[in-house]
Amino acid sequence: MKFIKGKLSLLYPLFLLLFYFYVRPQFRPLAQYVSNSVASANSYYWTLFGLEGLYAVFTGFLVYRFSKKAQFKLGKNPLQALIEAVFAACLVYWLDYFISGFVQGRAAVLSLFPREISPTGVLILVIAMVIIRPVTEELIFRGALVNAYFKDWKLYAEIWLPALIYSGLHFLHNPFSLGASIIYLLPSVIFGILYYRSKTLLSPILAHILLNLYYTLPLLLSVFK
Repeated sequence: MKFIKGKLSLLYPLFLLLFYFYVRPQFRPLAQYVSNSVASANSYYWTLFGLEGLYAVFTGFLVYRFSKKAQFKLGKNPLQALIEAVFAACLVYWLDYFISGFVQGRAAVLSLFPREISPTGVLILVIAMVIIRPVTEELIFRGALVNAYFKDWKLYAEIWLPALIYSGLHFLHNPFSLGASIIYLLPSVIFGILYYRSKTLLSPILAHILLNLYYTLPLLLSVFK
C-alpha cells in the first residue's frame, strides 16, 4: 500500500494539471449548454458555480490525501499571514497597473464575466471566480506541485518553478506576449514566497482571493448601486 501511495503521490499533480488546463476550460461551454437546455435565467451561473465547487473539493481531497497535512493548518501566526496576504495582493494589483495598465491581470478576471449579467449572476460568479477558483489554483500549484516535486530544492525552486509552469501553460490557450507572461509569472512568484514563508496554504490563498476581489470590485459596486 505504501508503494502504491508513493506512486500516486507523484502522479496526481500531473493529473490535476492536465485537468486544470484541458478539462476546466470546458466548464463554461458545458454551463452554457445546460443553460440552453434548461432555459432558466440563472442556470448558467449556478451550473458553473457547481462545477467549480466540485472541482475545488476534488482537488482539495487529493492534495490533503497525498501531501503534508500541516499545510492546511493556520500556522503559527495567522495575523501576520493575513497582513502579508493583503500586502501581496495590493502589490500584484499595482504591478498589473504599472506593467499593463490592467490590460492583462484584471482583464483576464473580468473576461470570465459575461457582458450582460444580472446582479444575481454577478454575486454567484464572484463567489466562484474570486473565492473558489483561487483556492483550487493554490491547492494545485502550491499544495500539490511543491510537495510532490520541488520541496527543499536548492535556489528556492519551490517558489519559481511552479510559477514558471503556471505562467507557461496559460499560453496553451492564449497567444504569447511578454506582458501577459510577466503578469502571470509575478503573482505566482509572490504567492510562492508567501507559501515558502508561512509553510501553510492560508496566506497564498488569502492573497489570491483578495487580488481577484480587487479586480471585481467595480462589478460588485455596480450591483450594490
